Amino acid sequence: MEQLSLELHSSAFSYQLTRSRRKTLVIYVKSGKVDVRAPLKAPQKWVNEFITEKTPWILRQLADQQRRLQQRLVLADGTRFTLAGQPLTLHIALSSRPRAVCHGTTLTLYVKERRRDRIEKLFLDWLQQQAADYMPPKVREYARKLGVEQRFSKVTWRKTRTKWGHCDEDGVIQFNWLLMLAPRDVLDYLIAHETSHLRYLNHSTRFWRTVESVCPDYKQHREWLTRNGHSLWPAT
Repeated sequence: MEQLSLELHSSAFSYQLTRSRRKTLVIYVKSGKVDVRAPLKAPQKWVNEFITEKTPWILRQLADQQRRLQQRLVLADGTRFTLAGQPLTLHIALSSRPRAVCHGTTLTLYVKERRRDRIEKLFLDWLQQQAADYMPPKVREYARKLGVEQRFSKVTWRKTRTKWGHCDEDGVIQFNWLLMLAPRDVLDYLIAHETSHLRYLNHSTRFWRTVESVCPDYKQHREWLTRNGHSLWPAT
């Protein structure tokens, strides 16, 4: 594994080169880092030419990832965010008793010290409780409309980066509670989506018709989540 860099005209970036018993060259750009995988005996010239050819794509990926990082939620005093579409302002105060208090349009996080990890944990714990109050009743509402209430078991929570929700064959629906930061219509779409899986455990035409029956504008809400879902994650 080597840490290298490439300069091309006005563009420069570092990349990590990993050689293995593979037959092809491949480039991954993730979390602002460039990872190049190459065959064990691939000449460095070949690797450099491949990276040079892919440089425009690499730079676009790096710029897009940087933009997404800058759009993530910053948990600081005065930050404005929405809870199921309701505008709120975050206030952080020192206290010997950590707690979250929402009054009117202000959420106050009382912390012993202004440490990012303490603030984030308190905020996420509060947010999960809001999700527990809102999302399971909404699932039951949609399940009644779709006639699948008997198939619904329970809601569980998992903060995953790859899926906002999941429904299994036992009727257990899992949500990422960060969805509570999305606009209300987007939040309700995702709940309708997972609840529709109680009828069809796939993404067939019949499944999407079921989603549409309770969420007619689901396509625009799905698009919003695709384009803006990254902004619901706290900045690290």
